Amino acid sequence: MLVSVGYVLPGALRHTDTLRYMPDTGAGVVDGPDLGPWLKRKKDARLLPRAAQLALPAAGTAMAAFTGDPEALGLVVAVGREPPDEGEAEASLAAMCRDGALDRERLGGEGRALYPPLLPLRTLPNMVLAHVAIAHGIRGENAVFAGGEEAGRHAFEEAAQMLREGRAEAVLVGAAYSAVDLASARDRLRLGLRGEPGEGAIFAILGAPMALPPATVLGVGDLGPVAALTGLLPGA
Repeated sequence: MLVSVGYVLPGALRHTDTLRYMPDTGAGVVDGPDLGPWLKRKKDARLLPRAAQLALPAAGTAMAAFTGDPEALGLVVAVGREPPDEGEAEASLAAMCRDGALDRERLGGEGRALYPPLLPLRTLPNMVLAHVAIAHGIRGENAVFAGGEEAGRHAFEEAAQMLREGRAEAVLVGAAYSAVDLASARDRLRLGLRGEPGEGAIFAILGAPMALPPATVLGVGDLGPVAALTGLLPGA
């Protein structure tokens, strides 16, 4: 049973100035979003990876219809590949090398001292789940799946399994992904991935097990696991 859905998706492909050095500057980019209603502290915005910025309003919209106990709510999230840094770690990486090779002494010395302390908070796959859980006080069973479109399908399957086994009375299941920054677009080119990059998020509350419908790819640009999950949720 689908209780509620919230999503943040791009409406059309458009020129993106951050991709001006790429062969194609088109991307499916989301405007905003406004994080004001979803942040407990404004200063937390600097800790959010782009996928979490998209996830918070999508999850918040889905949670608006939930009347149960959030501490007993399950949470399953699908994310894309780990986002690369955009040069923040360059000084640290350079300091770790001596004569073109990794130097262990420098790794634990200069390299460690120069490494940006907040960078892992914007790249670890489970940070999207963490920010959604903190924003809504969710403390039930949880899981994160990282990868391409299949991650969205795995998240749906895990949410349904939680419900079937009685591990949760309801589950907030979602996917969040962004590949419209220059570093991600560069990696897509290196991997030989075709098509325009995209970004988006979708979250839904499942109140009862649902049969797994055929996968349908929806969206504008490459939305990774968001596209897969969107296609699995009836009415999304």
